[in-house]
Amino acid sequence: MYSFIFSVVMLQSVHLSAQISGSEVKPEKEKKESVKVEKEKKDEFQRRLPPFQYDSLSGSSYYFTALGQYSYRYFKDNSVYNIHEKLNDQKGMITGGVSIGTVLNLGSNFSIDAGLSYFSNGETYSYEDPLTDSSYQYSNVYVQAGIPLKLRYTYGKNFQVFGFAGAMPLNILTIRKRSSYVTAEGVATDEVFTKITQGFTPFNVMLNGGIGLNYYVNYFGITMNVEYRRHMGNTYSEDTFKRVHKMYGIGLNLGITYRI
Repeated sequence: MYSFIFSVVMLQSVHLSAQISGSEVKPEKEKKESVKVEKEKKDEFQRRLPPFQYDSLSGSSYYFTALGQYSYRYFKDNSVYNIHEKLNDQKGMITGGVSIGTVLNLGSNFSIDAGLSYFSNGETYSYEDPLTDSSYQYSNVYVQAGIPLKLRYTYGKNFQVFGFAGAMPLNILTIRKRSSYVTAEGVATDEVFTKITQGFTPFNVMLNGGIGLNYYVNYFGITMNVEYRRHMGNTYSEDTFKRVHKMYGIGLNLGITYRI
């Protein structure tokens, strides 16, 4: 009798142990199979992706850049009584802008760079009275939009060096003037903002040239270039204001680019 009971107990223990072992092994097996399936899916997805090949690129690209420039102007007072003489004391100022465009491959490392640009040039003036504590200052910012057209020469593949030269037909949209005054008692007045829309020549042409760098990782990259920019026409109508005012600047463009 005792032998029979002992045998039954032992058989139940073996059965329970097998169930427990089975429940431990089964999830581990399923986990390995799941990892295997995920790896196969990932490998299949990567196989379907088109591999990056430099030789398959057209050599053209798109870009978006931001501009920071030191801007100033060539000035000459041609009025009879030198009524604009004080403008010789104006100083240059830092202005900015943005550009979007495309670079179209022409072959033999040459390409055409065309796009749209929105930017500004500026000048500033300040005066402090030597006899009192009063002071006066103002700035003129010439807001402009243009269509840059440049011929570019590029050397390199993923790391590129390029040079360019071209012209930009443009329109001066407005002149934004900000002025402020501090009285002899040291009290600062509120800044006065004026938007000027008349009295200047709206259409002008700017010549520019410079050098730059591109660095690509596959299709995307960063771009940077330094350029000299000079307006060819007089900013002001000579029959209204007897002064020669031709803007120029030295700019740094920094942005992103995508090649196709």
